[in-house]
Amino acid sequence: MRWFAPFFLIFSLFLTTSAFAQVSADELGFSVHGTAQLPKDHPWLGFKPSRAFSAVHFACKRSDGQDVNFSVAGLRPGAEKRLPLPVVKGVFHYTCKLSGQAGKEKFANFDVEFDTRVGEPPKIQIAPTDVDENGRKITVRLTEPAGRLELDVMGDDGKPIANVSKKFAGEAPGTPLTVTWTQKADEVVGQFQLRAYDQADYWSGIESVTFVDIPHQDVIFESGKWDIRPTEEPKLAEPLERIQQQLKAVAGVLQIELYIGGYTDTVGQAGDNLELSRKRAHAIATWFSAHGIKTPIQSQGFGETALKVPTADGVDEARNRRASYVLSVQPPPASRGFPARNWVRVK
Repeated sequence: MRWFAPFFLIFSLFLTTSAFAQVSADELGFSVHGTAQLPKDHPWLGFKPSRAFSAVHFACKRSDGQDVNFSVAGLRPGAEKRLPLPVVKGVFHYTCKLSGQAGKEKFANFDVEFDTRVGEPPKIQIAPTDVDENGRKITVRLTEPAGRLELDVMGDDGKPIANVSKKFAGEAPGTPLTVTWTQKADEVVGQFQLRAYDQADYWSGIESVTFVDIPHQDVIFESGKWDIRPTEEPKLAEPLERIQQQLKAVAGVLQIELYIGGYTDTVGQAGDNLELSRKRAHAIATWFSAHGIKTPIQSQGFGETALKVPTADGVDEARNRRASYVLSVQPPPASRGFPARNWVRVK
């Protein structure tokens, strides 16, 4: 991102002796390229005079207290010449005294002021442990002095949960920078977008999911069994690809795990259904592990305690014989769909 911020020039002239002549800004053709993004661009002063100048001198005080002096010579009418400015990252204000000579005429005591905004997009350094969804905070480190962090948090339904902006005071590269947010107890974070700005307002961003419900066709098991039949395996191949794509998207940013939940209808004893749902969820989790899912996998059976379609006892309802595949940075929160948090690590 590049900002074209206005620069400010103030010209005035004080005739101290008859030896000094008045020179206008238009005659110098003076300009400032003060907004530069490194490494391809650099700040500079520009001259395109209407008459010849043998020398122009700047004696400046920079806003960080540094004295900065520079000169340019041999300015020819109509010819553009650029004078490189010191490449100092950040935002600085220069207050200068301008003097020089045009032919035999000397001039002095021009007051010149301008700003520079020099930087490069900061790289964001983040580890999976830096995303603390329980604590509602994200910590990052930047490769440039810190300006501010902007965070958008969305729910698993895609709706906004929080929008936060936090300013910093130029903390050194590598300093941990933390931004926090608040949310309701029943809200589940599904995605976040983070933009990190340096002192010159250049920025980089990251976007990552934290909770993804993987759509899929449900595997049909034989009555009372939990073995996955070969004819049902194609129903797992498509979600397998989606899971791998999501894991690749967050690699190096988040430590995300796969959670498999199993459910049954109300036919049979509740205790038997609970055990059957556990075994079926475990079978699906084992299949994903055997087919290349490297992230940790956990499973849990809910039996008939979380019916998708409420029915009376003993009702054969196919929509209740299902499973959930969820990618998340933490165990799915207790809800109607996940009434318990007794997850068992499969791998």
